[in-house]
Amino acid sequence: MDRALLKEREAFKRRALATPSFKSLAASGNSSQYKFGVLARIVRHMRSRHQEGETHALTLHEILDETNQLNVGPKIKQWLLHEALPSNPKVRESEEGSGAWVFNPALPVRDRKGLLKLLRLNDIKGLGGVLLDDIQESVPNYARVMKTGMHDDNIAEYLDRQGIKSMQDVARVFRPARRKTKARRTAPTRITDNDHLAHVLHDYEQQQ
Repeated sequence: MDRALLKEREAFKRRALATPSFKSLAASGNSSQYKFGVLARIVRHMRSRHQEGETHALTLHEILDETNQLNVGPKIKQWLLHEALPSNPKVRESEEGSGAWVFNPALPVRDRKGLLKLLRLNDIKGLGGVLLDDIQESVPNYARVMKTGMHDDNIAEYLDRQGIKSMQDVARVFRPARRKTKARRTAPTRITDNDHLAHVLHDYEQQQ
C-alpha cells in the first residue's frame, strides 16, 4: 500500500480514537437522562389530563400507552413503580397498593365551590390568597371556572352574603376653590349741612 495512504489511515485512526462516542439515549435505555425524560413526560401528561377533567386513575401500562412509551425496558418500569412515582410529589396512588396513579394537584379543590370555600378558609385563618398558577394546575377546566362567577359583581354579592364588606372607592372628590369676588367700591357721599332746609333758614347776619 502506498505510504501516503498508510499515513492517512493512521491519522484517521488517531482522530477516531480521540473523538468521544455518543450513544443514543433511546438505544441505551438505562441512562439517567433518558429515565428522567420518561418520568417528566409522564408527569406532564398526568397534569394535562387532570386539567382537562380526566381525574380517574391509570395503571403504569396505561400511562406508558397514552404517552407512547411502551418501548421502555423492564428496568425503567421497575424504577418508575418502586422509586420514581412514589417519591414524586406531583403524582400519587389512588389507593395504597392499587398500582393506579393520579395527578396530585397543589390545591385540594376540583370546582368553583371548592375554590370559594378554600378562599374563605384562608381569609378566616389569615393565610391570604392563592397563586393563580396553583389554581390553573389544580382546578379542572380552570378557565371556565374563573370566568363563571368570578366577575366583580358576583364577587361583591358573594362577600355581602358572607358578611364581608368589599372595598369601595372612597377617594375625595376634588372641587375647585371658588374665587373671591372683589367688593365694589361705592363713591363717597358728600355731606352737606342743612342743604335741604335752605328755603326755611334765614341769614340773620345780612338783616343786621
